[in-house]
Amino acid sequence: MSAKRLLVLSYAYAPGLGGIERVSGLLVEGFRERGWDVRVVTSTAAQRADPTILRRPSPWRLIRALRGADAVVQSNVSLGLAWPLALRLVRRPWIVVNHTPIADPATRRRRRRDLLKVGSLPKRSTYAVSEFLRALDTPAARVMPNPYDHHVFRTDGRTGDRPLLFVGRLTPAKGVDVLIDALSRLASEGRPLPLTVVGDGEQRTELEDRVRSAGLDVAFLGALPPEQVADAMRRHRVLVVPSRPTPPEAFGLVAIEAIACGCRVVGTAEGGLPEAIGPCGRTVPVDDVAALATAISVTLDDGPDPEGRRDAHLRPYRLPAVLDAYEAALEAAGLGR
Repeated sequence: MSAKRLLVLSYAYAPGLGGIERVSGLLVEGFRERGWDVRVVTSTAAQRADPTILRRPSPWRLIRALRGADAVVQSNVSLGLAWPLALRLVRRPWIVVNHTPIADPATRRRRRRDLLKVGSLPKRSTYAVSEFLRALDTPAARVMPNPYDHHVFRTDGRTGDRPLLFVGRLTPAKGVDVLIDALSRLASEGRPLPLTVVGDGEQRTELEDRVRSAGLDVAFLGALPPEQVADAMRRHRVLVVPSRPTPPEAFGLVAIEAIACGCRVVGTAEGGLPEAIGPCGRTVPVDDVAALATAISVTLDDGPDPEGRRDAHLRPYRLPAVLDAYEAALEAAGLGR
């Protein structure tokens, strides 16, 4: 019996390094390990050719790829990749899992393109990666958990010998400036704490200058590959995610990865981040320096999270469980009928 043919539509894909790219890559690897014949269609260019990846296809090549599939998984709605399905030029079992807001979360206003995206979604097989995102854009949808790589992000070799870690892009939306202000407040109260920053971005030079002016102990390591990010998480006790709602964190996969490495998490009560943190940390209001400083101090004093509680929280996000959920969704969408 031939393998089931799955086409993954992911406008963002490797060699990109964002959340959609990582999740799509995990799904492709996981489905292949389960015996699926998986191909990818993406809008992301790359220097290296791969016969299993169709990049920036012409309309005809896109239609041919869709017709050659038994089922389609789409990582985030994209009119540029799904229009033959939306127009019913090709009919296949098709699920869409949204990772980002369609409309502007601040105003809830939908531009014409946003309305077209919403109208293109399959009515009975649209999902969102968090309850927050589902309620924001597609109330009739269901939640599809985001997977993390449990082979990379794990507690093996954990030391937890440093207190605080930040992982993410160095942009105003990530709120590292608020974290620096919280550390300055803690230092003035007699509790100076070192911080490790993993990531890069437009704000790095400004943040480094701010740290020097404040006399804080902050190490900027730049962007790191996943294996080294996991190593950094295992060396720290608390991950801090001080994100702002510009745009909101639709889920917060970095929190799940840190919890899987044994960290507790302090983050803002914004978007889908509280769902990702669950019982394994604390949330604070956006831009509240005093609340962030207090939460960091108290969470460090809490000590390690109980293993049973951590494992129960992580269970739905482990790749095997997420693949089970995707296969059930494909079956419900008509695969095998």
